[in-house]
Amino acid sequence: MEAVPDLVIAEVAVREVTRVDVRFDGHRVWTTTVPAARDGHVHFEWPAALRARLVGSTRVSVHDVVSGAELAAREMRFAGVDERLELVDGRGRLLAMNKWDTLGAVNDGRGDGVRQRMLVSARRVVDLLRRGGWDPFVVGGALLGVVREGRMLAHDDDIDLAFLSAHSDPSDLALESTRMERLLRGEGLTVVRHSLAHIAVHFTDDAGLPEHYIDVFTGFFRGRTYHQPFALRGEGIAAADLVPPVALDIEGTSLPAPAVPEAWLAFAYGPSWRVPDASFHFPDPPSTVLRFDGWFGSFNHGRDAWEEHYLAASGPQGEGSAEEVDAFIAALPPGACVLDVGCGDGTWARRIAAAGHTVLGVDYSLEALALAGRFDDDAVRYRFLNLNDRSAVLALGAELLAEGREWVVFGSHLLQSMTADGRHNLLMMLELMLRGNGFAHFIDDTDIAHDYDATLPRTWHMPTAWLEQEARGRRLAIRVLRRGTRPDGTGTRGTAAVRVDRTDAPLFLEET
Repeated sequence: MEAVPDLVIAEVAVREVTRVDVRFDGHRVWTTTVPAARDGHVHFEWPAALRARLVGSTRVSVHDVVSGAELAAREMRFAGVDERLELVDGRGRLLAMNKWDTLGAVNDGRGDGVRQRMLVSARRVVDLLRRGGWDPFVVGGALLGVVREGRMLAHDDDIDLAFLSAHSDPSDLALESTRMERLLRGEGLTVVRHSLAHIAVHFTDDAGLPEHYIDVFTGFFRGRTYHQPFALRGEGIAAADLVPPVALDIEGTSLPAPAVPEAWLAFAYGPSWRVPDASFHFPDPPSTVLRFDGWFGSFNHGRDAWEEHYLAASGPQGEGSAEEVDAFIAALPPGACVLDVGCGDGTWARRIAAAGHTVLGVDYSLEALALAGRFDDDAVRYRFLNLNDRSAVLALGAELLAEGREWVVFGSHLLQSMTADGRHNLLMMLELMLRGNGFAHFIDDTDIAHDYDATLPRTWHMPTAWLEQEARGRRLAIRVLRRGTRPDGTGTRGTAAVRVDRTDAPLFLEET
């Protein structure tokens, strides 16, 4: 396959420009700073996420970010393919580079209908929060777009809300955000917790597939310093700039905005906020990251990678092998109650249910759960669970324990794709809910993938020695049932099937 060529244009074309939009067949896919010229030409190196999708032919044009004027254009063929390049996701939505340096569906590729539904959802969330005693206001790209351009930003993908809390202690703030989550869930909404100070309310389209979300951030002052996780912390803005909110018309929908919108925008985006910059990144200094993570945690590890994985899936696909799952099924008592943790699209949950068992599948990927629902044969129940959220994990364990039934917990290639904190929460739940003949069964890769990528949990691994160390001191007996290997695209990986039983004496055994 041909190497991916850089985008090269004459220096004279961009001599007076600092930032440009790059478009494919008229659709903006990337906004970037103009690099220094060499030998009279400017070389734009494609970002990694975009480079991986460059297969096909397209008209590449470069535009001034401010005026939109076309500065240069030419037809390009990537990977030696003549067919038109389609930069779309699994649902045919146009993609562009976003603020996370990944490709995502953005407003200008999704149509006016999605934006209007997003605004209706934001209005609903605002009304519910006001009913609960909070006074939210629009922040982020939605505020920036309407103040600067009179409309939502073409390159944005959500609506951000914030509220000013009367609290300043992290514990009080966490409890407040938890109360907010309970209120929204009580109204039947899907809430994904990113941290103890940040939640996202997710909405589906008419087919029940994830479509858009509304972020809700907790804002608070400690002294004169304003904090708004995940990234904003500093002086230069006062409470009077935020509340009481003022009404703002966003494409026909009235939503509350900060008392002085320009003050919030200057605080968040800097003094040049009026200059368009689709590639803006919040500075996120280490001191701010450490402070917010220490206070409020971060519960979203790996979720975006799984969302992208299942969004691209064209049919059912279980993580691991059917033979290992069948070996687990053979060990089950008749009519067992099975909790499939990290159930993905439900492939193995349905296989277990077909053997005559009752199955509850849980996952934190909304795309995976949407697929599970589409492939469902009514033999399995599914629900959202984020294993990084300890309160949610323990609440589920207590709920299942209260049912008075013995549960078996199953996870295929689950432990390896979790952080140590997430596994800690899961082990706590096992201590809580495993009773009688109940046990847990996990299948994982024990050595690192040949194509390991720290951003892709599917390439992580879980040696049994790590599990032994993490389980030490717990009332859990861990036994390695089998070791083996499996093909993994670019090579072979070692695997292990492990059984966990609740006991009064911590134990680690390996069968020979």
